Amino acid sequence: MKTLATWTVTIAALVVAGQLEAHHSISMFDLANPIWVKGTVVRYEPIPPHALITLEQRKDGEHVQRWFVEGPPPESLKRRGTGPEFLKVGDIIETCAFALKGEFADRGLLAHIDGSFVHGHVLVMPDGQLHTWGSYGKMDNCVRPNDRLETWVDFLNRDESARRLWCGRFAGMPLSASAPKSLVDEINKQMAKPCD
Repeated sequence: MKTLATWTVTIAALVVAGQLEAHHSISMFDLANPIWVKGTVVRYEPIPPHALITLEQRKDGEHVQRWFVEGPPPESLKRRGTGPEFLKVGDIIETCAFALKGEFADRGLLAHIDGSFVHGHVLVMPDGQLHTWGSYGKMDNCVRPNDRLETWVDFLNRDESARRLWCGRFAGMPLSASAPKSLVDEINKQMAKPCD
């Protein structure tokens, strides 16, 4: 019951934020600095206005950090064929996400939640496959120095929505300092359908 109340308050806060601040505006998130979070799914709710994943990340073997990972609207999940069984409690996943910019995080709209709120862009599923999650972000910023070239090329070749995000409106923006340019360039070269 407490969790349901938390989600209700969270959603209400986001709705109020939307009316005041162009709700779910991409400008609210720091797209230049991706963060990677690996944790255990404790809740998955494909509910309006945006699907939410709650992850618990263990740090130092004892401390648990809770993350609320916002994703696409439920209608978008349905169009992709992603149902409620997409994630299960106990799954261990990773996400490349973007945090709220300081001026939005500091307003305290989400101060009542016990955790950090991010917009998830890419998910790494328990089987290691990449999946597109939310649409806010510069996908090539999610590439890490130790990522396998083949993993990204396969992802972009099999998932048209991922390719569109990779080649989309942020393609001309500079890479984040953490994204390896040489690997990103090689991914671009090996894509079956290059960006226009």
